[in-house]
Amino acid sequence: MEEQPLNPQQEVAGEALGAEFARQLERVGVDMRTARPQLREIAPPVERQISDDEYEVTLTVDVSGIIDTLRRLPTGAGMDAFVAAYNARPLESDAEAG
Repeated sequence: MEEQPLNPQQEVAGEALGAEFARQLERVGVDMRTARPQLREIAPPVERQISDDEYEVTLTVDVSGIIDTLRRLPTGAGMDAFVAAYNARPLESDAEAG
């Protein structure tokens, strides 16, 4: 599957989202590599071998959900507070059913 290149507006929006993500992680005090295995709904990386020495790794990250959760936490709240708050969010399937 070939990816379509981003248009200039999409590039700017993506860069802004990435910057906000990094800012909020730093502000709250969260290391995503450490937090990821503890987060509900965050899938582990999927690895697919393309050739003898090439692999494709696909990551699924709920950036908007993570940013929303981080914004609600006080500065310096830390990893445990973030993991608890993120995992306490209702699942999308729960929200649709209710």
